[in-house]
Amino acid sequence: MTDKVNMLNIKITIQYDGQDYAGWQIQPNIDTVQGKIEYAIQKIYGNHIRIYGAGRTDAGVHALGQVASFNLPMLKMPIERLHYALNYYLPRNIRIIKSEVMDGSFHARFSAKWREYIYVIDNSDVSIPFYSKYTFFYRKHIINTDTINEYAKLLLGEHDFTSFCSAEDENEHKYRCIEKAYSIRKGNLIYIIIKGNAFLHNMVRIIVGTLLELERKKEEYSTMTDILEAKDRTKALVTAPPHGLYFRRVMY
Repeated sequence: MTDKVNMLNIKITIQYDGQDYAGWQIQPNIDTVQGKIEYAIQKIYGNHIRIYGAGRTDAGVHALGQVASFNLPMLKMPIERLHYALNYYLPRNIRIIKSEVMDGSFHARFSAKWREYIYVIDNSDVSIPFYSKYTFFYRKHIINTDTINEYAKLLLGEHDFTSFCSAEDENEHKYRCIEKAYSIRKGNLIYIIIKGNAFLHNMVRIIVGTLLELERKKEEYSTMTDILEAKDRTKALVTAPPHGLYFRRVMY
């Protein structure tokens, strides 16, 4: 058995189209992103190696800059070539875009300081076929991003986000810190960016759905604070669909 002290600590940066997967986290007899990558590593190294992701994305959620780390006993090729070898064994909707050797203290999840998600909304008159799998088509009315941003400001800082997580969340403590939450419009596309130290199950999607409903109903800004302070999921509004959500990047 190889001494773990002598193992190489590998960091990979990953992009994926999540529509065909039951999320990031490996599950028996179900296609997941983690499972596909571990299979690719096994094809190269001959044995199963566990990888650790910076965050767990739900079924149908995409990634632009997911990060994972794992230990290898040796490199069979230059580190600059490892992601090409992994991609050879991966389906085309999962791509490793970079591979690096890190010091032994690095861990994709526990070393992360901030994680950033972006949610994309198609607010045009008629849905665009090419966008349908990757944006949330929303044509109930023209979204006012200034109003969205006023609601979103009330989420900044550290709060108990019990109202904004699903009943399936297994975290004992629901306190999370949100550093940024805002929306921008580019033509008919609206981008909602949320940056936090960590996220609960469905947290970003519930926040997005609640922002959209509060704006649509023209609720008082204080309603967002009331929902937050209630610590009750039934007080928040709808959960936005997964296909508009992207794990954008991780900051270490």
